[in-house]
Amino acid sequence: MSTLADTKFSLTGQRLNEIVKELRNCGIEEVIQLPKIVAIGSQSAGKSSLIEAISGIKVPRAASTCTRCPMEFILSSADPDTWRCKVSLRIDREDVAKNRRMGVYPFAETTTPEDVTGILRRAQLAILSPSRVPADMAKLNDAECEVHPIELKFSRSMVVLEITGARIDVTFIDLPGIIASTETVLTLILRLIF
Repeated sequence: MSTLADTKFSLTGQRLNEIVKELRNCGIEEVIQLPKIVAIGSQSAGKSSLIEAISGIKVPRAASTCTRCPMEFILSSADPDTWRCKVSLRIDREDVAKNRRMGVYPFAETTTPEDVTGILRRAQLAILSPSRVPADMAKLNDAECEVHPIELKFSRSMVVLEITGARIDVTFIDLPGIIASTETVLTLILRLIF
């Protein structure tokens, strides 16, 4: 029995998703803006719930702003029998620190959806702690994450999740919640959208 995932439309969508991902990884958005779906709204407006419903994974939650850097979700229905998630850090040119270069860096991989929440928490800490080595941040346990100091309140660099075995083929970006008094977040959002 044929499924939607086996159709020419689905295969074309998967390939298009892959091309857009490769273009972003090459830094093409410095020259042209690629189309994107962006989850944007006030803090605690339900963006995380929407993202969880679409992606099938749990994102970190906190009483205060939890998303402090953009997260790009690249979902692919290719290989529906094998679910896996690869998390990378895409360092933006504006966030280049003395020991980081612009580019995409592997962070962690898992075949267990329940592991993604912790990986995302550590990946965000790695983005927000530019003087630390990302590989060291990937090894932190939950208790260490809770007390780990951060150097940046927000960052334009991005945590990238590539999920294979998803229900749909789509790429979207989760932005930090809008906090009325935080000009940094509003500037970040406008730069990412336009």
